[in-house]
Amino acid sequence: MADEQKASLIPSGSLRTLIIAVLLGVVGIALMNMYFRSRTKKVQWVSVAVATKQITGGDTIRNGSLVAKDLPKEVIGGKFVEGKDIVAVTGRVVGVEMDPGQPLYWNAIPLSAQGGYDKYLRPELRERAFALTLGGVLSSGTRAGDVIDILGTYSSEGSRRTAFEVLPAVTVIDKIGSVLVLSVTPEEQLLLLAAQPFELTMSIRSKLEPNTDLKMTPVSMNEVLPRAKELGTARAARLRKEAADGKIQRD
Repeated sequence: MADEQKASLIPSGSLRTLIIAVLLGVVGIALMNMYFRSRTKKVQWVSVAVATKQITGGDTIRNGSLVAKDLPKEVIGGKFVEGKDIVAVTGRVVGVEMDPGQPLYWNAIPLSAQGGYDKYLRPELRERAFALTLGGVLSSGTRAGDVIDILGTYSSEGSRRTAFEVLPAVTVIDKIGSVLVLSVTPEEQLLLLAAQPFELTMSIRSKLEPNTDLKMTPVSMNEVLPRAKELGTARAARLRKEAADGKIQRD
């Protein structure tokens, strides 16, 4: 009888409520400790390269395109370009669009020191990646892995358009915006640079016949350089005349 009276001193419902209250108190203390710990945790700041203006995919990073800014490391994440690396990435091509204040990440720069094109290039030929913007609608549909023929065109006597083959069977290893990245040798790169005044265009080869040459006369450096010099001389003369007339126009 006495045992039954003692048991009834704490009703079962009240005991359950007491246990729940104790558990809630423990959880509250734990949450409070986590809150104070997060408030006292030191934030790690890092110097990050961010865009100073709108950048379009395919643009080249110029002086003033990026600026160093301190941001919380836990907010940034990923492999970002640090402020001290701005000089190293100047002159590179960006593969993504960037808004002002947006951090730059290494994976947005295919030609960065992180690597990217090495596996496509044959070391024994000392090839290199060469970025080139080509005219024509076909360049917009070109993809990495395509084999293209690079052609040059210029106006000859009587305003007749003359076309010639600059480089046959060039492999496209990447595309950044409207810029194609090609696998070429140093000599071929020099040839492309010299041939750029000829309004370069291209044609895509069939993957079933990658070794079929075009029925066009190949061009050599001896053919390109004199014509390039002629165009340069004509351009210089035109600019001198426009400067004298006070109406310089920039192409």
